[in-house]
Amino acid sequence: MGAMSRTKGAAGERELRRLLEAELGPGISRNLSQTRDGGHDLTGVGPFAIEVKRYKRATASMLAAWWTQAEAQAESAGLRPALAWREDRAPWRVLVRLADVRPGLGPWPGIEWTAAVTLPAFAALVRETGRAVR
Repeated sequence: MGAMSRTKGAAGERELRRLLEAELGPGISRNLSQTRDGGHDLTGVGPFAIEVKRYKRATASMLAAWWTQAEAQAESAGLRPALAWREDRAPWRVLVRLADVRPGLGPWPGIEWTAAVTLPAFAALVRETGRAVR
């Protein structure tokens, strides 16, 4: 990964952290050991392990690969996967499992069993599932 890509990624993580804190309050932080440990990008977002991506244009195959990464990182952390991404000049979107939106629908692995929600909808989901889980 090039320096510009890392810089864009870190800026995306900081931007998303600020937006989530505006919705949910303080306590969200960047996981600065993620590069060394291979973990998720943001901590303190309820029961979710969030993978953050910023890209000029995300393709379906990129989203599928990113979701696979998010699932693996969440599993190793004992949390629920979430993939937040933003394309250039577009709003943030968050991919979550259908089972997290509607309990009883799984949880089945794979991107086929996910829903893309807005950032305010994701914040509402975090509030509903409880911020106490870290």
